[in-house]
Amino acid sequence: MIVDCKKISDEMRALIQTGVVTSRKKIRLAIVKASHHDATKDAETEAFLKQKRICGKAVGIEVREYDVSEFLISQHALEKRVSVIARIKENDAVIVQLPLPPITRPNGEQAFVNTQAVLNSIPPKKDADVLHAESFGRYEAGSETALIPPVIGALEEILRREAPDVLKHLDASVVVAVGQGLVIGKQVNRWAVRNGVRELHSLREGSDVAYYAKRADIIVSGVGKGGLITVDMVKAGAIIFDFGFSKTNDGVCGDVEHGVADKARLLTPVPGGMGPLSVTMLFANVARIAGKKKGLTA
Repeated sequence: MIVDCKKISDEMRALIQTGVVTSRKKIRLAIVKASHHDATKDAETEAFLKQKRICGKAVGIEVREYDVSEFLISQHALEKRVSVIARIKENDAVIVQLPLPPITRPNGEQAFVNTQAVLNSIPPKKDADVLHAESFGRYEAGSETALIPPVIGALEEILRREAPDVLKHLDASVVVAVGQGLVIGKQVNRWAVRNGVRELHSLREGSDVAYYAKRADIIVSGVGKGGLITVDMVKAGAIIFDFGFSKTNDGVCGDVEHGVADKARLLTPVPGGMGPLSVTMLFANVARIAGKKKGLTA
């Protein structure tokens, strides 16, 4: 069965919009971005930014973008610029559009960005993506006031609506997380551990995905490789969250073959699945942050 993520997202956006309208306050999300100077990578970044602009317009939250490309000359310069953006009073919440391109020093030498250090430049109270080490730590610790990471919020919302029995008994589930990126794979790993799943297998693209996927009750994939997970790799009744995003001659596709939907209990579609729903969860966090800051109930 293919999950109607659009329906879920539309319902949640309507609730967020109602809260924003009722508050009668201006709310702004600041997005830090940078050019990769690569047409393909920049097009992918633009696609993700477009989703956020669309959602912001739908719920009545302003989206302000800050290009920090000129500050990618050193780690210090980049972190300092992000800190300045985060201190702007009108920016209720701040996120960084990942991945960031490498640092290019004045002598032309390149170096990887310490992404976590950049994310830690955003104060936890403005961290709508819940990627600051302190923010995620509070979520992991089970703090009642902690925000839920958007990716996890999207995943849990689908389980709550479509498979509440699984959500209630995660300790009986075998979870396979394919792809170990900061935003999806690593967060899913920690979510699984936090909920005490029976087994967790954290895999990279080159791992023996087929072997572990066949045993999985829940598969979360965010590699960005079309057709990575095929029908014969999935057991009947599995729940599959496809965060993959790649372009082919036929358009955009996820990591999971379309035919898997007939075998799985739940499969999220690509496009129109976990990406837009996670963005909706992001804006729910923005509204909540603004509510705390301005004394609202959003």
